Amino acid sequence: MLEINYETKILGVVGENIPYTLSPAIHNFSFQKLGINAVYLAFDIKREDFDVAFKGLLKLAYGLNVTIPYKEVALKYVKPSREVERIGALNTIFNGQGFNTDYLAIKSLVLEREVEKIENCTIFGAGGASRATIFALSDLGCSINIINRSLERAEKLALELKEKGISAKVSSSCDNSDVIVNSTPNPDFVPDQCVKGKLVIDFVYKPVLTSLIKRAEARGIKTINGLEILVRQAMEAEKIWFGKSLDDKEVVNYLYARKLVW
Repeated sequence: MLEINYETKILGVVGENIPYTLSPAIHNFSFQKLGINAVYLAFDIKREDFDVAFKGLLKLAYGLNVTIPYKEVALKYVKPSREVERIGALNTIFNGQGFNTDYLAIKSLVLEREVEKIENCTIFGAGGASRATIFALSDLGCSINIINRSLERAEKLALELKEKGISAKVSSSCDNSDVIVNSTPNPDFVPDQCVKGKLVIDFVYKPVLTSLIKRAEARGIKTINGLEILVRQAMEAEKIWFGKSLDDKEVVNYLYARKLVW
């Protein structure tokens, strides 16, 4: 067990309405295994309190993660990394600088799948989870098609991406897609006819084997599940804070053993 003392560093995740977060479980397990004298907490902050509370946390905390709904608004409080400047959202802070480990996680996981040439990627959803994924896939050579219930939101995102040099358009079809991504909370938003191509990515991690992941695996398509993304981005954050991290598999096994995922 960690002995909290004068040297103990405070880290945590900042968000609103985040009782579901697994970040404290992931990082406190990792810190203990790595022998890091630190504790990781959840800071659930109401929007009207964000400015005052966040400024205080930036002074007090050794490192922070940022989640919904603050990934974009937090930008004005820190110096953005190159990726964060492009993406327009951050999820990790260290020494007054903002990073996006969602981007690092997606990019590294896709490369690990060793998928042959990917040219067309279809993203279901136009919310915060889609942004880092779009930039990562674009940097790997993908043209982006966006399918979203709100056409207005999808068009706004596509226009912003084009202004940043990314090949992106709003679509109603998933034809010729090499990669299919579900960035919505609902895996069934991706219709059966779109479960195809070389790789399927789903951000949902409860359950880990979502209906989308099951459909893809049944068709022999490579997959990246939401738990892999969650753990990888967390370990990438630890590398930024401490220069080291646990192996992803050790963290995944711990979460299953504690029945925090299924």
